[in-house]
Amino acid sequence: MTRKTGMEERQVAQLMESFVGVLANTMNSDKVVAVQGFGNFEKKEKSERKIYNPSTKTFKVIPSKHVVNFKMSPVLKEKINNPL
Repeated sequence: MTRKTGMEERQVAQLMESFVGVLANTMNSDKVVAVQGFGNFEKKEKSERKIYNPSTKTFKVIPSKHVVNFKMSPVLKEKINNPL
């Protein structure tokens, strides 16, 4: 990023930290974050589930948790599938 932007490493680190902070705060408000030309980030809840361990023959409950769902934009998809 520093080579592409000409910014110092410290500035790029601050920019990325700010981006991640805004992303997390917005998703915590149950909103979708759309980055034009990149994609959409959305917080979803993964429900509680049981898993079976065949070696111990026991079940374990995995609690529900939040995960981030990312949907790539058509622009990014095109750039990935047809690189220059």
